[in-house]
Amino acid sequence: MPILSFLLGVLLTWLFMSGLMAQGLALLIRIWWPSSSHERGLKVDQWLLNNPVQPSSGWRLPGYWKDTHEYRQACAEMAGLLADKACLSTRDEVLDVGFTSHDQLLVWLDYYQVQHLTAIASDEQLMVRALEHCGHYNTLKLVRGGEKSLAERPEHSCDKLIALDCVYQLESRSHFFSHAHKVLRPGGTLAFTDMVLARPFQDRREQRLINILGRISGLLVEDMPVKESYENLLLQHGFKQVEILDITDDVLSGFCFWFGQHYQSLCAFTRSKMWIRLRLQVWFIRWMLHREQLRYVMIITR
Repeated sequence: MPILSFLLGVLLTWLFMSGLMAQGLALLIRIWWPSSSHERGLKVDQWLLNNPVQPSSGWRLPGYWKDTHEYRQACAEMAGLLADKACLSTRDEVLDVGFTSHDQLLVWLDYYQVQHLTAIASDEQLMVRALEHCGHYNTLKLVRGGEKSLAERPEHSCDKLIALDCVYQLESRSHFFSHAHKVLRPGGTLAFTDMVLARPFQDRREQRLINILGRISGLLVEDMPVKESYENLLLQHGFKQVEILDITDDVLSGFCFWFGQHYQSLCAFTRSKMWIRLRLQVWFIRWMLHREQLRYVMIITR
């Protein structure tokens, strides 16, 4: 008995000193106290930005992996695909809602050379980084605030509205579409990406299970629309032409595969709290993909 008590004490001391006990408690808290609205989406953080294999970047996207195996390139390809589908040009006044890094602003400004870009940042740190890397562009206007800033934009004030990998983090898609339709000029284009359910829930038991697992992983699915109903949702808010491009395999499947190939070599550069979150999120995405229940889409509508 004394030996058992000694071993138990050693185990508890090791768990405490290694931080595993704190991580376990944090996980239990996530289970019983679901994520807040500020943690609704896939968060890609320090372990990617501090990757020593490649120069540091600010990208925070799942990426588009069709023709690349490099994270930065995958993110740039994702931004470029959305810009191509939106037909960005040098004549466009563009509004970027909820940008997640200054890198995507450089894509619109450098590569597509839009006439004017207004970018809304919901995070103060994003605003600081954007000013540091893009502040010298006189065609760029940075605005603080989230959905409230979009609601306060004047009517018919932009030609193209871009929302790259942020719509599923918003409080209400309905409010977003309503405000987007208001700020677009006649004939203007809304281009965005979103995560949706591939089919309705079979029953309340399945819905409850997926909602709980989604909350634990930090990826809320409770208000995700079903893919088949998305076009009607946009039509109800005044949009006419709707193009829905399913890019699940090249985005979510590609990101999960890349994660599986690199996570062991990169875990040393990851904050422990973020490491647990990433592992849980990737596991949940893989599980949902295996059930054929989660899709990632790119939507262009006018």
